[in-house]
Amino acid sequence: MKTSIQYYFTFDDGLELKFDVDLDRSFDPKRISIDAPEWTRLGNNQCSNCPLNKAEVSHCPAALDLDKMAGDFQKLPAHTKANVRVVTPERKYAKRVGLEEGVRALMGLIMATSACPIFGALKANARNHLPFATREEFILRSASMYLMRQYFVMREGGTPDWELKGLVKTNEQLQLVNHAFWQRSVTGFQNDANSKALLSFFTMSSSVSASLDAQLGKIKPMFFPNSEADKESDAS
Repeated sequence: MKTSIQYYFTFDDGLELKFDVDLDRSFDPKRISIDAPEWTRLGNNQCSNCPLNKAEVSHCPAALDLDKMAGDFQKLPAHTKANVRVVTPERKYAKRVGLEEGVRALMGLIMATSACPIFGALKANARNHLPFATREEFILRSASMYLMRQYFVMREGGTPDWELKGLVKTNEQLQLVNHAFWQRSVTGFQNDANSKALLSFFTMSSSVSASLDAQLGKIKPMFFPNSEADKESDAS
């Protein structure tokens, strides 16, 4: 059974764009259109940690998926306002946002469910998609999903990583992809809504690897609102 999430962008001039993201879509490297743009080629700023072989896969799976979407936003400025509605199998979300924020949410979903072996680490998060997430929500969800996985590792007799070292390592790998993907996209996105949304997504994800302890410290008061350490930190 197909599981998908729909994004609807409705603009003040009446224009509406719809995107249907299949969470379990397949990728066949032998069925890539001959018209696929140059920026999507695997050899164009290929990520240093990409395990794909150019002899077997000619184009980047994530880039191909994003290219289908990016073209629809090419002529729209990032500051354009839109009413964005997101329909998941469980619920609906709606928010009036700047185009950058709406495109960022859609891009994150597309990349996390692409056939990219590195972005694939985010697929579990995509199945519990939360559009328009704040930085705090992003950190909380990332840590929560990782810790849940460690619980199952423990139940299966493995050694769980309660200190989140693996989460940092995973996001360091994602950072390598982010950097290379940004270099790749510079030649493919000719619109600031696309480029700003991509940069915003990468900036949020970088906070996990660059300053996880600091980011977790910001959400600690949710669990320990009367912590003396937090009071001292606030006072300083």
